[in-house]
Amino acid sequence: MERGSNWNLGKGTWVALDILLATCSVLLVTLYWIPFENETLLLISLERLVFYGLLYGLSFVVVGEVLGLHETQPRRSLRFYLVVSMVVAALACLALLFVVYLIEFRFVGRFALLKIGASSAMSVAFFRLTIGSMASRSRPRVLALVPEVVERDLTERVEAEGIPLALEDSSSLEKKGGVKALTEFCLSEGVDEVVMMRSGEFDQEINLVELMAAGTRVSDLVDFWERYFSRVPPDYVDESWLARLDLRVRHPIFHRAKRFLDVLVAFIGLLALSPILLLAAFAILLETGSPVFFSQKRVGFLGRTFTLHKLRTMRKDAEADGAKWASEGDRRITRVGKFLRLSRIDEIPQFWNVLKGEMSIVGPRPERPEFVEQLNEEITLWPCRHLLKPGLSGWAQIRFRYAAGPDASKEKLAYDLFYLKNASILLDLQIILSTLRSVAKGSR
Repeated sequence: MERGSNWNLGKGTWVALDILLATCSVLLVTLYWIPFENETLLLISLERLVFYGLLYGLSFVVVGEVLGLHETQPRRSLRFYLVVSMVVAALACLALLFVVYLIEFRFVGRFALLKIGASSAMSVAFFRLTIGSMASRSRPRVLALVPEVVERDLTERVEAEGIPLALEDSSSLEKKGGVKALTEFCLSEGVDEVVMMRSGEFDQEINLVELMAAGTRVSDLVDFWERYFSRVPPDYVDESWLARLDLRVRHPIFHRAKRFLDVLVAFIGLLALSPILLLAAFAILLETGSPVFFSQKRVGFLGRTFTLHKLRTMRKDAEADGAKWASEGDRRITRVGKFLRLSRIDEIPQFWNVLKGEMSIVGPRPERPEFVEQLNEEITLWPCRHLLKPGLSGWAQIRFRYAAGPDASKEKLAYDLFYLKNASILLDLQIILSTLRSVAKGSR
């Protein structure tokens, strides 16, 4: 069976492609599709035009990230891509109009903006549909040489999340000679990738050099899981995985850049959202009276406890019988509190924790000491979350539902491990923009 090309592009590739298409739209429309000689973009130098094109491309990507344009899963319809791309292009055009006026003291013509927005939106939607269609017809064929329970778990997750992969049944390999005939099997069946576990039962029997020389990719299960599911499964890693990590979060340049971003966002957030904070406090007073704020001990960086501040969203007697996990549809939450939680207004006071250096804008959500003690005993690697400062938002918050117990916390840990390994300023910015989308959708 002939192997197909892998058209499943990663998020970074989509972002780069969108910047290129949006930038080219500004350049090509200006140079070849504007009939008016007094158009502002025609009167400036080529260098400035390229600058404005890149600015438009970056604006397109930022707005697209907030609106979910770059989410690779699940695959969307042409209508979705067209509508979202048009909205993104319209907002990016407004940014272009504003910046050009600030620099040139002239407005960009409405017909030029219309052509730029339409061409960029249509080209982005066209590439999304075309490449997505090719990806659905040429799914990579993957053979997982793992224990049966792991293979079943992998298959269920691929189907549930709509991952564009074709998983081969490992039992068919046994019918054709077993792992000793693995190379011939991969060539005949068109297998693109073989996935194994470290120190697996087949390690000694597989000729990896021969297999890779034949053009088949060989991957570790954890690396494969991380690449396709954007998380690291705690059930399949151990302390040796943690020891091999290159913790870039300890690098002084990253640390200072992250701290600068934290202070900047927290200061602007407190300043801009203070009127909303006052209105929310007044609403809490009207419904349930004082206190308005709620303070609680949480476990933070390196296991140190700190006092986290929030707006109170539950009844005053919510924990009269002791600490309890919060859950979706929790009856202890007041009517005002429900709205504050969905909009995340209740977390505005945590900007103060960020300014004090106890928290970061992005990081694992801090848990209460009572729950941490339980989770440390039940979940392997749970304490490694404390290698990072806790955050207002995080990779787990934008990718996973509300964790209301040990089972959900284990799944949330998989996302936190992914962030621990891949932490960067670009990933932080992506999480911040995606958080804005979650707030707009009213998801927690």
